[in-house]
Amino acid sequence: MKEGRHFSALVLGLALVSCAFAAFAGELPDGVERIKFLDYNHVPQKVLVVQSYSTGKFVKDLFQVIKGINEKEGLSNSEVIKLHIVGSGGDPISSLGISAEDAKKYVEVNPTFKSSDQWIQDCMELCSAKMTGSDRLVPAIFDSCRGRGLGGLPSALAKLWGQVYFKNPSSSQAHGDYGGNLEVTPFDDVMVAGNTITSPCKSYLEKAGYAGRMFHPDTRWLTVGHIDEYLSFIPTAQAPGGYSIVRADPQFALDLIAKAPESDFAALDSNDRDFLIRVKQTLNARMTEPDAGKGSEEADFIEMNLKIADIIELNVGELKNFIRKVNNDPGREFAEVAWPNLFEGSNGPRPSGCHAYLPGVVNLTVVGNHLLVPACHLPPFDKIIEARFRAQGNIVHFIDDEPYHDAMGEIHCGTNVLRDPQKLVVNPKQVEAVQKVKEKFRTLHAVTAKLH
Repeated sequence: MKEGRHFSALVLGLALVSCAFAAFAGELPDGVERIKFLDYNHVPQKVLVVQSYSTGKFVKDLFQVIKGINEKEGLSNSEVIKLHIVGSGGDPISSLGISAEDAKKYVEVNPTFKSSDQWIQDCMELCSAKMTGSDRLVPAIFDSCRGRGLGGLPSALAKLWGQVYFKNPSSSQAHGDYGGNLEVTPFDDVMVAGNTITSPCKSYLEKAGYAGRMFHPDTRWLTVGHIDEYLSFIPTAQAPGGYSIVRADPQFALDLIAKAPESDFAALDSNDRDFLIRVKQTLNARMTEPDAGKGSEEADFIEMNLKIADIIELNVGELKNFIRKVNNDPGREFAEVAWPNLFEGSNGPRPSGCHAYLPGVVNLTVVGNHLLVPACHLPPFDKIIEARFRAQGNIVHFIDDEPYHDAMGEIHCGTNVLRDPQKLVVNPKQVEAVQKVKEKFRTLHAVTAKLH
């Protein structure tokens, strides 16, 4: 953001004075042409989190990961990723046991706002704005109008950081308008907003720049109803289009459960351990008796998760076709990665009221090429996640996110990331270069196959 600092200050100074906090009735702020959400491929600057009595251990663990990322990547002072803490009272630094030296390097405490409301993703999207008459993007905030404890944080941050402020015109405080339900794909800039989004919010975002670029997968079967519960996008130069589609895969999770030795369940809560061992026994019994366990809680759980796997697979397929259509590229290929994820809820003809049974690993936070993933304490899950992403250049950090998981959320729900609208982690030239090498290999392989 160094290159655009002076330009941004000048434009934002004019825009904010006249209208930043007056974007009512679905109108864009004066001087703004469109809103552009920032995807995970934009360089991270700050990771935001709420520190409270319940989240203290998580925030401490998160700080250690952020510190480790900075040191591993050897980031200069201007590139350092800071942990921005919204405290709930007292001094977060001392209560977390962070040294003064580390705090100076890697931490900042919000000076104007306090809250114990832990859902910092849902109250806003830290995005960007394209100003009228300019091609540059400047930092902005989309206020989801969620209300509650963090209701005033988006406008407070916009004032503190001098950012353009967009406001959701819907006052219903519906879950579908929250930040966890509004994601965009890298490079394509396709907004993926679950079908729990309200009509006023949808219309506003279409008018603000996403007309014809919004896909609405099914999120109504979930209790919270957010797309980040089963879908994410990880930037990587190895993938066609520059990113992988990461989807929750309950069927894969059941396959891993069936094959796992009982010792692999040792670190789980006793209720989860006992239940999943019974699920494992039912799955194995069904290899010879298809109706084994019929009518039991375990069989109901298995059947519901298989139905959910079908729902997710259908929606991911429709998303890929939508992206092909938007880009007018019917032959577009995608890298798709399945992560083991189990859900609990009501198993009717169609599942409903569902949420992650073990911590939902797809509900993660991306910091450059580092992935902050909920720890589910099940070795078969952890090993496959780490292996699949190590192969494409990502580094996985598992963090225990109990205070979020117990309230039907995960790491992505409890964090937010300020990103630089001008800088990318993976740039188009890198993606193009990798794909050219892969195409040469495919051509060579085809010629060799013909010779034999």
